Amino acid sequence: MDIVVGKEFLCDPEKAGNKGAMLAILKTAGFNIPRFFVIDSQGLVAPTDESIVRTEVAEALRNICGRDGKVAVRSSSTEEDGHQSSFAGQFVSYLWVEQHRVPEFALKVVDSARSEHIDKYRQSIGQSGSGATPAVLVQSMVKADSAGVAFAADPVTGDRDCAIVAATIGTGDSLVSGESQGDTWRVSRKGKIIARELENEQASLSDRQVKQVAALARAVSDHLGRPQDIEWAIERGRLYLLQSRDITAISGKTPGGAYALWDNSNIVESYGGVTTPLTFSVARSAYQEAYRHLGRVLGVSDKAIQQNERAYEQMIGLIQGRVYYNLLNWYRLLMLTPGFRFNRRFMEQMMGVTESLPAEAVPRPADDQRFAGLRASFGLARVAKRLLTKLLTHNRAVRGFHRTLDSLMLPVDLPGKSLDQLIDYYESLQAEVIPAWDTPLVNDLYCMIFHGALRQLSARWLENDLVDIHNDLVAGEAGIISLEPVRRMMEMAVIASGDQELVKVLCDAPADIAESRIKEHVAFYEIYSGYLDKFGDRCLDELKLESRTLGDDPLPLLRSIGQLARAPRRRSVADGSRSAAEQKLATALHGKPVRRLIFQTVLRLARARVRDRENLRFERTRVYGRVRAIFLEIGRRLHRQNVITNVDDIFYLDVAEVTGFIRGTGISSRLSALTESRRKEFDAYSRSDDPPRRFVTCGPPQLASSMRDLPQSGASEHADFRSGQACSPGLVRGPVRIVRDPRKSDIRDGEILVAQRTDPGWVTIFPLVTGMIMERGSLLSHSAIVARELGIPAVVGVENACQWLRDGDWVELDGETGNIRRLEQADRAA
Repeated sequence: MDIVVGKEFLCDPEKAGNKGAMLAILKTAGFNIPRFFVIDSQGLVAPTDESIVRTEVAEALRNICGRDGKVAVRSSSTEEDGHQSSFAGQFVSYLWVEQHRVPEFALKVVDSARSEHIDKYRQSIGQSGSGATPAVLVQSMVKADSAGVAFAADPVTGDRDCAIVAATIGTGDSLVSGESQGDTWRVSRKGKIIARELENEQASLSDRQVKQVAALARAVSDHLGRPQDIEWAIERGRLYLLQSRDITAISGKTPGGAYALWDNSNIVESYGGVTTPLTFSVARSAYQEAYRHLGRVLGVSDKAIQQNERAYEQMIGLIQGRVYYNLLNWYRLLMLTPGFRFNRRFMEQMMGVTESLPAEAVPRPADDQRFAGLRASFGLARVAKRLLTKLLTHNRAVRGFHRTLDSLMLPVDLPGKSLDQLIDYYESLQAEVIPAWDTPLVNDLYCMIFHGALRQLSARWLENDLVDIHNDLVAGEAGIISLEPVRRMMEMAVIASGDQELVKVLCDAPADIAESRIKEHVAFYEIYSGYLDKFGDRCLDELKLESRTLGDDPLPLLRSIGQLARAPRRRSVADGSRSAAEQKLATALHGKPVRRLIFQTVLRLARARVRDRENLRFERTRVYGRVRAIFLEIGRRLHRQNVITNVDDIFYLDVAEVTGFIRGTGISSRLSALTESRRKEFDAYSRSDDPPRRFVTCGPPQLASSMRDLPQSGASEHADFRSGQACSPGLVRGPVRIVRDPRKSDIRDGEILVAQRTDPGWVTIFPLVTGMIMERGSLLSHSAIVARELGIPAVVGVENACQWLRDGDWVELDGETGNIRRLEQADRAA
């Protein structure tokens, strides 16, 4: 069987797939297309001598790009780029692949056709079956000066008199992936540019080139008899056609709409998984108002804030029920802060994004070119002066914020209020809290600044074996409220361990039986009641109003206490790592008084701000607990009045809908039908796979047709080794436990926790584990801070750890280097 499809068959979709056949047809018609060949997937998956595969592919590669050129490896299925459905973004593509790795990545392309999400896509468009195995298109990469996409007709309105050209500098990876919004032009049928939207003053194309690209899109469409969506590139003034497909369902598909880049790297710690409309509407309002106030603190003018109103309103989005940052809008707002040109990387760290945007992808103001460096320098100086001035009174501001929250969180008789009064109370609470929220946000800034400075000083002034000592130095700070739940759990576990019958009840009995039993133990029950009074609002996903708190369901707490009471060892909060680190630091800086003074000052500030960060987060928990109580009371009222079917249906309405119904400004009174529909929709989201951590939409984000895939890197990973960001030192070996929901987990004492992410609600299981591996997080994540305080080795930012490992796998975790190694049987025995 031939591995490479012969030229005589290239125009046959059954042999070359739709994409390959389309390029062959257009190349035959004289269009300028980079050289390519197609691999028959049957030759890859069928039992074939590997040397034959490599020989044929190597020869074909030499014919299209010589010995050193790199290629793109894409799918070419009979399902793709059809008249009715495009399957855009469903199969994987790889760019800049080295020649010797083409067979490897060709197999990955073929394997992607059997993925679960493609099966779901087929079902969503009414197709049945598993589909055909795709051929693989291998195309020589163009070293483009500029590149992009073009549509022969407006894909939103279907207007065939208007072509749309989108372009960016370079190969176009950032444009196609959505990392760059790029420049956009609209070109009339007569070749006149009728509208343009440029990211910068310097356009990525000349007007002549724009007209050439529009003419190419129309020429391809005329040749095929259907409006086309093309990808193109220009190298040294020569225009290449890279790909062409039909604009399917023109009236519904919106690839020419606004580009948006969505990322949940940081926000997933607060709003993980499916989030209900009520929570999203509360969070969206809080983000836009709080960051307006922060902008003013950092010197952003009221005029600039007003001009960017839309960006503030669209800082976050809800896509398939999940909360995402609208990343380009964040950059637009951060760009308003004076000195952003110099502090951009720091701001990205504050946002928690794991992948920085390319410099050309970051939005810029129209006047960015003239005297930009000088203006940025002055702006940075102004921000530094503001922050230094506020630092002098920051401790007082933090104490004042706590007092404000204490006064706002006094007991309130919610059942005694009318529906109007409940909404009034929510709005007054919002009006009091949001303006004061600049204190936690500014504290986050200080935390990033001083913790980052501590890391840099450690790297510059200390020996290589001490560069990560900052993790130990910031641990053990007194007054961190996140550790109080652990201490109280330890106390209760010690009391319970003296009564094995009580331990059995805590581990096995239902919550109501366990609670009645512990009332017989006065000392235990006193601590337990105090725990729920203070931390009853803490729970998994505690910022999601729909989450059941420990006050609603204390069973996870009772189970964890029981497991701790059974444990042969119970973890101590203080482990001496801080004092040992301080001794090492004193030795390293001995005889260097100036450095020692600077280092100790930065260390003191970093410790205080990390402590305040955790404590201020707890205040946020209290506020959300009160908001939850307000809307649950509204839900109970509406349920009694038969407006909604269940009390918790309230979570499937947004704030505006609830307010509109109560005040008579709403559109519909049939809220039960609306909540029933929403509940079904969000239940379906819960059963579906999570969308990618980062993706792009071109048009209305809720439409599947608006989504575009991000090209994947050709980098490979070792099967038994991963690395991430070290955040709590220590070396540990043991079995892992994959936990997605601690309420349903059966984690045992001594296991290593592996999770996508954690939040403060996970604290009930932290004392049981010997190590922590997280897919998401940073050095200042809640899990990282608590791990350091408990002396638990921890590594965060380990991509796809939950897929790489399985329950019971043994690993060696090094919390000082960030390395994780999966152990074989012989290693376990050793």
